[in-house]
This record gives sequence, C-alpha cells and structure tokens, in this order.
Amino acid sequence: MTTQNPNPSSNPSSNPSSAHEDQQLAPTPGQRVTTLLKRTDVKRTLIFGIFWTAVFVVLGLYAYPKWMPEVMSTDMKAMERIIVGFTVISAPIAGLVLGIATQALTNRHKGNTPPPDGPAIRTNGPVVIVWSIVSGIFCLIAVVWGLVELNTFANAATIDERTALHVEVTGSQWVWSFKYPDLGVQSDKLMLPLDRPVFFDVTSVDVNHSFWPLQLGIKVDANRLQTTHINTTPDKLGRIDVKCAELCGLYHAYMETTGEVMTTADFDNWVTTNGGHIA
Repeated sequence: MTTQNPNPSSNPSSNPSSAHEDQQLAPTPGQRVTTLLKRTDVKRTLIFGIFWTAVFVVLGLYAYPKWMPEVMSTDMKAMERIIVGFTVISAPIAGLVLGIATQALTNRHKGNTPPPDGPAIRTNGPVVIVWSIVSGIFCLIAVVWGLVELNTFANAATIDERTALHVEVTGSQWVWSFKYPDLGVQSDKLMLPLDRPVFFDVTSVDVNHSFWPLQLGIKVDANRLQTTHINTTPDKLGRIDVKCAELCGLYHAYMETTGEVMTTADFDNWVTTNGGHIA
C-alpha cells in the first residue's frame, strides 16, 4: 500500500517556490563580494588600508633612504635598494592589516543594543582566494628578488686579491683593531682609500663579534679561532662608523669606532705618518 504525503508543500522538490527561496539563500561568490563591499565598516577599512599603504610607500621611497647611513659603496646601495623595494612591496599587506586595526579602534558602537557582527572574512571564499593569491605573489616577488640579489653579491665578491688592500680586522671585548700587513701599519680606526677594492680578514680573540662598517653595506661574523672574509670597494669620501652586530657582553653597545674613506694621496700620507710604507 502506497502512503501519500499529506502535505505536498513540505517537499522542496515538489515546490518550485521553495526551491527558488533555497537558491536565494545561497548567493553566488560575486554576490557575496558585492554585499561585503557595501558594508560601511568594510568601506572604512578599505579607506584606512589605502591610507596606510600610501604612508608606507612614501616612507619607503623618500624617508627611509634619508634615515639610512650614507651610501659609500655599491654594496650599501644594494642594501638601500632592497630595503626600499621590500617596503613598497609589503606596503599593501601592512596597509590592510593596519586598516583593519584602525577600523576596530575607531569604531564605537552607541546605544544599548548589541553591536552588529563583523564581516565574515574567513568564511568568504572569494576574499580568502584573493588574499591568498595576492600574498603569494608578494612572497614570490620577495623570494625571487632575494635570490637575484644574493647571486649578484656572489658574483661581485670576486676581486683580484693581488691589487686589493688587505685589512686584518680583530674584535675583542670591546674594541676593534685594524692591521694593514702589506703596509706595516696598525690602527684602531678604519682608514681606506677611495675606489680601491678592500679585502677584510676578520677574526676574534675572545667571544663572537660581528664586523659591521655601516656606510659600506657589509657585515660578517668575527669568530674566535676562525677567520672570515668579506670585501667591498669604497666609492665615496667620508666618515665610516664601525659597530659590532653580535651581542658580545656587557659593553657590546659601546663596541664601536670610526674611520674614513680618503683620497689615495691622503691615505698614503696617513700610512707614512703612522710609520708604514707604501706598497
């Protein structure tokens, strides 16, 4: 015996009106994005995000180069280029995050009723997809850029040691010393001639340090019982600030000295004045 449904309207498959309502309850991805963008809080977040993105772009292009140490070598120029480039690349992501934070901090609900729920970002498929793709593109650009720069540094690191100026750098708690073995002179200041490749042999007599002449854009560890190497070519006259970039004890922050990039004639005069000889 067949039992008939006493209420045909309760069967969605037999009720065209109910099926139509079910379709309306499941909006398309485009409709979900449109509905999301129409929200006042989302519009405010996007405005804040655009503002913060512009702030970081301006900082990266104009402010950061002025705040950084003076560029006195091609290595330092590359460092400046990387910092500026990565700041601009990451600006949209940082801008959106700060836009959400700014919206949350500035949004004040008034009245006795509970505040409305925020937009469902994590469950909005199109938003998640766009965010993932854009973030992935930014990460890919950063990785490729980094690999290209590393390869550039590796190729530029090859110099003719026969014509380069050799400087033996020794770190100790908490001073730097510089020895010029080919010139017979030693100093606690880093003095270098202009436009001549310099090859540094770096070591330590006690704990680990890190040799960091800021304006030259290079940095290398100074380890006990081991010699590390790095080179650069100063291409601008001026003062050099040398610091330690490795925590090395109580007075680590004071382990610093100065130096100068000078003309060849002035450098030769400095060598002879300090008892050395011109190679």
